[in-house]
Amino acid sequence: MQEFPQRRRRSPYAIAFALALIMFILVAPEVNEGKAMDPTIKDGQFLVVSKTGYSQNRGIPDRGQVVIMEKTACKKVSEDNLIARVVGLPGDKVVISDGKVLVNGKEYVTPNGIRGSGGSLEVTVPEDDVFIMCDNRKVMKDSRNSKLGTVSMRDIKGDVLLKVWPFSDFGTVPDSE
Repeated sequence: MQEFPQRRRRSPYAIAFALALIMFILVAPEVNEGKAMDPTIKDGQFLVVSKTGYSQNRGIPDRGQVVIMEKTACKKVSEDNLIARVVGLPGDKVVISDGKVLVNGKEYVTPNGIRGSGGSLEVTVPEDDVFIMCDNRKVMKDSRNSKLGTVSMRDIKGDVLLKVWPFSDFGTVPDSE
């Protein structure tokens, strides 16, 4: 029986370590706390989040993308990281009126069919910001709340990629138009 050199026996561990390191740099785990994104993401679901940074120079998120905000950026409306959907992009005019959300004059409906909102608001999204809304429109821990308003793209921690727990809900999060 041929003996493998010591180096070959260690190589699977080195490969596993390198892959784990790369995954740690590119993605992060997150547990959703609260009902702000119901029914898309439920309270207690375990998520995988890409560590994607945004700015005018590095690219902007897609409309409909589900993102996570750093808790330091949204501490006036949430005690934890905030998960919400990008509705308005830089330069967009967002109007909430008569139970509808209009972006540049066109009604906005999420990819999974959520529409409308109570209240009234009119805002033009500044150059380095986005307008975010939770899918549970009764919860106002988003840009509709005057304590938060539009949010800087630099405060986006990443994109929600997958729901992984419980396994019965495993899958991607519907996003982008």
